[in-house]
Amino acid sequence: MSILKRSYEKTISYLMSQFPCVVVLGARQVGKSTLIKRLLPRAPYFDLEREMDFERVNADPALLFQETDRPLLIDEAQLSSNLFNALRVEIDRCRHQRGQFLLTGSSSPQLLKKVSETLAGRVAIVELNSFVWQEAMQKPTSHFYEFLYNPGKFDQLTVNYSKTEILDLCLFGGYPEPFLRKQDSKFFELWMENYYKTYVERDVRALFPTLKLDAYKRFVRMLAYSSGEIINASNYARSLDVSQPTIKNYLDIAEGTFLWRKLNPYDRNVQKRVVKMPKGYIRDSGLINYMLRINTKDNLKGHPAFGRIWEVFIIEQIIRNLQISLERVEYYFYRTHNQTEIDLIIEGNFGLLPIEIKSGSTTKLSSLRGMQNFIKEHQCKFGVVVNNGDEVCKLTENIYQVPAVYL
Repeated sequence: MSILKRSYEKTISYLMSQFPCVVVLGARQVGKSTLIKRLLPRAPYFDLEREMDFERVNADPALLFQETDRPLLIDEAQLSSNLFNALRVEIDRCRHQRGQFLLTGSSSPQLLKKVSETLAGRVAIVELNSFVWQEAMQKPTSHFYEFLYNPGKFDQLTVNYSKTEILDLCLFGGYPEPFLRKQDSKFFELWMENYYKTYVERDVRALFPTLKLDAYKRFVRMLAYSSGEIINASNYARSLDVSQPTIKNYLDIAEGTFLWRKLNPYDRNVQKRVVKMPKGYIRDSGLINYMLRINTKDNLKGHPAFGRIWEVFIIEQIIRNLQISLERVEYYFYRTHNQTEIDLIIEGNFGLLPIEIKSGSTTKLSSLRGMQNFIKEHQCKFGVVVNNGDEVCKLTENIYQVPAVYL
């Protein structure tokens, strides 16, 4: 697994200095185990997917806590039914002591339930994703995210990547192992195929043993083909010959296992009729491309879905970096019934920010009318267009162009 430095290291270290326990959630193979062992290389470590470690932790966790030093690392913590009650007792015994436990988990629904029931107020949760761009390329984080409080500084941004590097990242995605071996196209495809099979046949089967796996497999492929589109549950239900409640359950599973991200519609204080159905996408662009059989940069640029793949690729980069910085944000999309659309709406301490994403190098002013109206109606300070241009500039009085190479 990757030995590259992760931007999340600083985030997790800070949380460990503030809370007795930190839980790192994320999909399989995003580097959780590697990260926690890199952060605390001398700490006792237990991987609950190893039978010996599982038996020692699950049999008598209270005894384990007495016998081991702090901090203590526990990987795939959701597998132990006895761990969390014992953790609560142990943390309360020395509540003032920070950084006692660092846990990881791959199955959000199961683990979050245990955390919320037993460790409320004692734990910080951080979500680890596959590589963001600066991690993959080992470059500094863009100042774009801190400049959201003062967009007048956007002209101080510098180019972080070449357009070729960005397209490479979009094609291969950010799972550490296949990205680091991306020159071997056969390995990349085999890894993705095995990852997809393992996700459905092991992880989902274990979490939801009564689920019809064949239908769910087809559903995941449909999600890949419709990434970036409005989710119409009735269309999915007809295609898979299942009920709409079943589709909603599938969506919850895909979101809860970190495969898919849902964007809710922004419908507050709006003066127009807006679409109320959610929008969503497979989180990793490499996995989307694998499922769509896109395997070269030329194929990617020429594919009919390139615009939507590019859009979700940019959205993930922005959301993940705000999460890394511990910025408290909510994110949405906006679409009216007359087809006015804004790809991403972010609400944070910096205000309400509309972001439009284009795959081209230039943006026509006529295409910004919807954003200009949204800015006026919601009294936003500014809006941003992310495209494939060459320079940061003002497109209008309050709309900035920030090309992807600056992110």
